[in-house]
Amino acid sequence: MVITGNTMIAGVGVYLPEQRVSSSSLMEEIYSETRFGLPYNWIETRIGILERRMAQPDELPSTLAIHAGRNAIENAGIHPRDIGAVIYSGIESDFIEPSTAHVIQHALEANNAICFDINNACQGAINALSQVDAMIAAKQIDTALICTSALTSPVMKEFIGLINKNPKEYLRDRLGILTCGDAGAAFVVTREKDGSGLKNLSIISIGGWEKHCYYRYVGGQIEGQMLMKGMTDEIDKLHTSLTSNTYHYLGWDADEIDYLFCHQVGKKTHRDLSGISGVPISRMPEIYRLHGNITTCSIPLAMHNTDMSRGDKVLLMGGGSGFSSFQGGMVW
Repeated sequence: MVITGNTMIAGVGVYLPEQRVSSSSLMEEIYSETRFGLPYNWIETRIGILERRMAQPDELPSTLAIHAGRNAIENAGIHPRDIGAVIYSGIESDFIEPSTAHVIQHALEANNAICFDINNACQGAINALSQVDAMIAAKQIDTALICTSALTSPVMKEFIGLINKNPKEYLRDRLGILTCGDAGAAFVVTREKDGSGLKNLSIISIGGWEKHCYYRYVGGQIEGQMLMKGMTDEIDKLHTSLTSNTYHYLGWDADEIDYLFCHQVGKKTHRDLSGISGVPISRMPEIYRLHGNITTCSIPLAMHNTDMSRGDKVLLMGGGSGFSSFQGGMVW
């Protein structure tokens, strides 16, 4: 699917829980040196993640998203009543039913907004952006709030318990779970103006790979795995197939890109996407070292941490389990 953009990001918001947890402390928690022969600094040296944030036990997915949404609304300089749609796009939700977006709408007093959730693994926020773009193009709404959160620490803790009860082979396919972190993020999206806005977005999905990265509950017991190498290799292939068309649609080349924002899982993927896109890694703001894999929050946090100027050319790249992949460009 290829869309020509009609929208711009008018405000970005983030929320980071206060608690910091080092990668080495998680490896100590599974006794990695004595049980598995892996040094405590393995995640730091091999993947590049030093620490991540972890939410408090009473914080829900909506809690993180509400904080970020309020931040984005303030950043955009709008009133909550101006919002025509609230979309929640995190992996974890407060409920199976109703949508978490209703909780966020009520908390932020965005009373004129319709509410719904979009879930597509680490790509959810970009799918929400494509949906909002279509709604604004059709003149259904003028402004939307996309909220998301990564609240993987409860899942991580469950898997740590299972890792400590199982042999080395069990750890091999689940070590990637220890790379995740918690965060909230949000975009305020409005109609494009003055040359700023989304110019192009390409999304591709290839089913059949769902068991490479998943978790679920069966009979009340969590199960899942994260086959990091197979997953990143396949997503790299999808990006390679998209890149030439992305630059063609945009009418840009790599030298013109001011910033590349991508979903971040570690230093290898960061380096791979630099090579595939031709954009120097110095133009790829990095958040994985201190935040880990924060799923749908990676791109918003990297944007929030970057001092961009209106008119900067921005490339977007990322993907999610299943598999899906996206590339696009916007003028900030």
